[in-house]
Amino acid sequence: MKKIKTDFFEKIFYNNKFLFILSLVLAVALWAMVKINYSGNTNKTITDVKVSIDSSLAQENDFIPFVEDGGLNVDVEVTGKSYNISSLSKDDIVVEASAGYIDSAGYKVLTLTARSSETEVDIASVTPSTITVFFDRKATDAFNVEAKIENGDELQSTDEYYVGKPVPSLNTVNVTGPASVIENLKKVNFTAKVDANLLPLTQTVAVPAEISFETTNGRGKEFLVCTDVGDKSNPATITIPVSKIKTVETTVKFVNEPKYYDENPPKVFIDPHEVKISYNPADEEYESYNVGTVDFSKLHNGRNDLTFSVDEKSAALLVDKEIKEFTVTIDLGEMSEMTVDASSANVVFLNQSKDHKYTASLKNMGLDSVTIIGPKSSLEKITADMLQIEINVSSLRTDITGYQRVSISNISISSEEINDCWVYGSYRARVLVREKQ
Repeated sequence: MKKIKTDFFEKIFYNNKFLFILSLVLAVALWAMVKINYSGNTNKTITDVKVSIDSSLAQENDFIPFVEDGGLNVDVEVTGKSYNISSLSKDDIVVEASAGYIDSAGYKVLTLTARSSETEVDIASVTPSTITVFFDRKATDAFNVEAKIENGDELQSTDEYYVGKPVPSLNTVNVTGPASVIENLKKVNFTAKVDANLLPLTQTVAVPAEISFETTNGRGKEFLVCTDVGDKSNPATITIPVSKIKTVETTVKFVNEPKYYDENPPKVFIDPHEVKISYNPADEEYESYNVGTVDFSKLHNGRNDLTFSVDEKSAALLVDKEIKEFTVTIDLGEMSEMTVDASSANVVFLNQSKDHKYTASLKNMGLDSVTIIGPKSSLEKITADMLQIEINVSSLRTDITGYQRVSISNISISSEEINDCWVYGSYRARVLVREKQ
């Protein structure tokens, strides 16, 4: 048995392949032992390490550090065995700066200290070794916004369109930052540049804007933040209103007109008879400018002179700001008039309550002498039973037991044959409101 074992080991040790493998294993083991125990240190620079600021003492006086977006980052050089530092990343390094006690606003120089999560690794250096940080109390206040267009002189090139004053998406904004900087902040600017492909402008556009701050001395404005605008959900924009310029005739609108005058309106003379207007072509196209509304019930048989003030709320604006009013003349001298007793006319109640009933009293309300205007040939055909009185009862109180006075909405002539006459003037009636039994 002993002879067999001896032969076995002799064969192994005299095998060249085995000796080669054994030598290689021993060499690697010897190299690793020397590398671990006797090799020198090596250095490695880790970049973009975030600095943590300890401001606990400063905050006792309500002073806090202000840094720009992205924070503060430094480079850290470490030294140690290569196998210890080879896998180190910026997440394994902690860089701190202690603010100490602070009782005044301004820039403070803080010294940096660093440490590694790997105990066998030393910190060789931190670059830079100090940082300058602005300390102040935090404040918030509201400020006006001014819209600025960088290429504003390129927006308009023709007389057909008018470019109005640019409007920021917010007229005022809340700004948060160092109290001493907030005190010196004059206004907030929204600045934009219109794409050259959109020029010259022929319609209203909204363009994205950059936010900037205008202070008296420029110090610390990089720490200011608009708290209610500027993020992805609510970006800062500037709207540039563009109006089309056009010269059109002036007109009036008629209401309560008999059917005949829908297609055959009376002659109207307006001064001025045409005006230059500006409007948004994306909303509506204008062929005329309406100066006001004429109620036929206010027109008598003769010369009607009316005056309308300029409607400042109209979507179409007058270019000529000197125009303050329009004079309108409607000559109905060829018309005749007659009076009719309408105190027994049919009454129609508008906007009734389903839980109440209504009774009208027309006596002693002036309805015994209602004036009707129209061509003489048509007036001769009108009788009292053709008149219909319409009363809107929606404003009447339901808790009053007696009669209530109310204006009559309209008195119409219920005849298909007579469609060119109208009732002139305004009239009232008395209405009794009672609950249905």
